[in-house]
Amino acid sequence: MSQQFDYVIVGGGAAAATAVEGIRQHDERGSIAVFTREWAPPYQRPPLSKEFLQARAGIESVLMQPATWYIERNAAVHVGTEIAGIQPAEHAVVAGDGRIGYRKLLLATGAVPRRLAVAGADLEGVFTLRSYLDGECLRAVRASAKRIVVVGSGFIGMEVAASLRSGGADVTVVTVDEQLYRQFGPDVSAFAKQLFDRHGVQTRFKTTLRSIDGEGRVGGVTLDDGTRLEADAVVIGIGVTPETSLADAAGLRVENGIVVDDRLRSSAPDVYAAGDVARFPSHRGALTRVEHFDHAYSSGSAAGANMAGADQPYRYLPFFWSDVFELGFEFVGDVAADARVSAGSIESGSFVVEYRDGARLAGALLAMRSGEERDAYRERISSGSAG
Repeated sequence: MSQQFDYVIVGGGAAAATAVEGIRQHDERGSIAVFTREWAPPYQRPPLSKEFLQARAGIESVLMQPATWYIERNAAVHVGTEIAGIQPAEHAVVAGDGRIGYRKLLLATGAVPRRLAVAGADLEGVFTLRSYLDGECLRAVRASAKRIVVVGSGFIGMEVAASLRSGGADVTVVTVDEQLYRQFGPDVSAFAKQLFDRHGVQTRFKTTLRSIDGEGRVGGVTLDDGTRLEADAVVIGIGVTPETSLADAAGLRVENGIVVDDRLRSSAPDVYAAGDVARFPSHRGALTRVEHFDHAYSSGSAAGANMAGADQPYRYLPFFWSDVFELGFEFVGDVAADARVSAGSIESGSFVVEYRDGARLAGALLAMRSGEERDAYRERISSGSAG
């Protein structure tokens, strides 16, 4: 075995960085190694579709921590390193032609973008957004492309559409859904449609791509109804799937993510999972998986602490945010069918929508509201309030 560490972390996002901090809060001396396939230390992904894509931020500004931070904590970061496999019985991971031993292992491998299985999907000019290198490519698209088709109306799709439109391109969003942000209910969806209309983003609902057209590179797309749209680039934003290939091959329990307990321990001894790839017991008790930065940040810290002996349950209330054009909103808790505007008004752009499961307050969407109001909702939802 070529190397041995007390703690090995596989991943290059928020969970990997906060795990180092979680470990150091409980173990000041244990050796730590972080392995990431990317060519940068762990970094934040939310800015990639916003500040980074709009060229208002460079890679240095989106790093979770500067390189010196890891040196100060005696944590070795190996960039551009692919972990080829894990061997739980031997407490080792495989990298290149060697094995690296561990006492505790954290899998923070994140997720990968879903691809469209249509003709032309491999043409030059078809993009997804997951890494900072993807973001660099899309920066060039934003600066040069005149007509862009964005496929998907989820958070990434809408943020990318807004960022590209703010650069002056003609942007058309193509989605299989009947409305934007459909999970938030018809009132919020209608408000979002008006916002994107006002900024000149075209929308095509209840449709998908039949093909991406061009000779060598993108020249347009054909929709499933036969309509052809001219395009210089296509961005696919139809969601992600958890990156479980290492866990699958090692025989860990995987069900739409690596299944972990309330300490973030997987089915293999001394192997933990955090971030987008982890399927953990929610604050309501059922297994869930969350694909947002706040969970990655929190779960990485909790996993690191537990790897170092904290033995604390991970109790997490979902929280995420998004920014499109002049609108910023935050969401706390879970979406439920019963949606009610409880403060402000949809028309004003400053409002709160409460989501109820019977008498229970399940979640709240806050658009252009204060941090104090958000924190109050967090407390009410955590306490199981019916008020």
